[in-house]
Amino acid sequence: MTIATPTEQDSSAPIDELVGRARSLYTLPAVAAEVIQLTNNPKVDARALKECIQTDPALTAKLLRVVNSSLFGLSREVCDLNQALALLGTKPLKLLVLGFSLPENLFAEVAREQLDWYWSTTLTRAVAAREISEQLFSRPGDDAFIAGLFQDIGVLVLLGELREPYADFLSSVIEQRADLQELELESLGFDHLQLTGALLEHWKMPRLLVDAISAPRDQLQLSKSSEPHAELAKVMHLAELVAELVGQNRLGVLPDLMEIGGEYCNLEKEQLNELVGELQPKVKQLAEVLSLEAAIEEETDFAEIVAAAHRQMSELTEEVVELLGHPQLEEEQAYANLLADATRLRHSVDSFLSQSAPPEDSKSTSGATQAEDPSTTAEQPATTEANAQSPADTTLTKDFLTQLTLTIGFCRSRRQPVSLVVFEMSGPSSSDVQRRPILSQILKVASKQIEVADMIRDEFRSCRHVLVLPGCDRHEAVRLAEETLSRIELMTRRLEEKGTALEYLASAGVSSVALPPKNFPPKDLFDSAARCLAAAQSSGSNVVKSLEIY
Repeated sequence: MTIATPTEQDSSAPIDELVGRARSLYTLPAVAAEVIQLTNNPKVDARALKECIQTDPALTAKLLRVVNSSLFGLSREVCDLNQALALLGTKPLKLLVLGFSLPENLFAEVAREQLDWYWSTTLTRAVAAREISEQLFSRPGDDAFIAGLFQDIGVLVLLGELREPYADFLSSVIEQRADLQELELESLGFDHLQLTGALLEHWKMPRLLVDAISAPRDQLQLSKSSEPHAELAKVMHLAELVAELVGQNRLGVLPDLMEIGGEYCNLEKEQLNELVGELQPKVKQLAEVLSLEAAIEEETDFAEIVAAAHRQMSELTEEVVELLGHPQLEEEQAYANLLADATRLRHSVDSFLSQSAPPEDSKSTSGATQAEDPSTTAEQPATTEANAQSPADTTLTKDFLTQLTLTIGFCRSRRQPVSLVVFEMSGPSSSDVQRRPILSQILKVASKQIEVADMIRDEFRSCRHVLVLPGCDRHEAVRLAEETLSRIELMTRRLEEKGTALEYLASAGVSSVALPPKNFPPKDLFDSAARCLAAAQSSGSNVVKSLEIY
């Protein structure tokens, strides 16, 4: 699943405020701070480093326990700190010291249920990241292991700062086995990974670690990226999915895991089964090393969870495989039940931000677009509350905006039109959860029939797709959108003939510019299409609404 992150301008204010508060409340112990200083020197003073660590006997014992655990696979026991430091190396040592030195007050406000969930997920992800890095990417697993341990610190900060509203929200997410990151984005405008990255950066953690944790879990973006942190980010993306599958029992992530794993490292079913089979005892041993045995459920069987996920995927595949190929499942969960907690959480964040005024340059302002003038179009959608503020407005990624800007510039230089189409499928609230995987796959298959040279295709949510069509005027874009809705209707009719009836609404919004003027705001094209989509949805029928921007 591709998760879209808000623009930096939209999310920076709450993150800056939370990090500003956290940096004063959650400081690293003196030993950790000194280790950072010593190891940042190109010529590390090994004697000074050992003497620094020895001042903390508990930390020394933890380091020795980790080095002697099966996680490091040593053939003999290490009892001397000098040997341990030599075997670990500077970078793993620094990261482990930091990992063991997390401020204790990070955990002060966390209830037992939430803390057990946190550690169960964290330990599973850390071990999975190490195994994935070594087995599937053929690279050392130390960075991945520590990244897995650090990644969810943002959850603890949010619990400490937002307290009951976030605690209730997290409890609902745990109960419903929901996608925490996706729901945070929808309710907060940012997710805990961005907060973790900002806090780790303040602690002067290694740049590679910060960038890999903060990177959007975007399959397309990471597949194409050549940034230094891209490979570690891929490892973490897969490790998160493994932790969600076997650590949180979210069976519906298996298709995503197989698809993304196939893209990143040619992951096959047998490899996944072998990896998971070796995972559980190592997670248990790590829990013992860290004295966190209570957080690991004894009755959980990782291998059986994966087998159950494969069975669930097969059952749905049998239902739609003839038409749709391999469907992309999502967990069967009642997202609607989380709405009240998400709304309360959003209000809590607004209240938190109002306690201290954000920097002036963090406030986002936007003017009216050219498309809002009724005189500029013959097919202007009616003005409604949904039109005025589309949910899509806050889900633009930097990568998508960059591609959109370049495409508009390309069309202007060629004196060509450009259009943007937003498709969305939805069902009645009672059937959204059960049928969303099928609706998502229908939309994916139907929209992929559109082929335009140099087009941009992005999946903002499982049932919302965006296409940017260079060289297509409004008439051509509407035609392509209508053909897509016709294909959707045909596919659903054939499914109904085979015994699978779907209640759904398929809508499309189109915005076009005949000749983009100089300095044309790219986001105007997206926002106008989003308003048209809202108008189409409010009509209650499967239609396309369009708009010409002058």
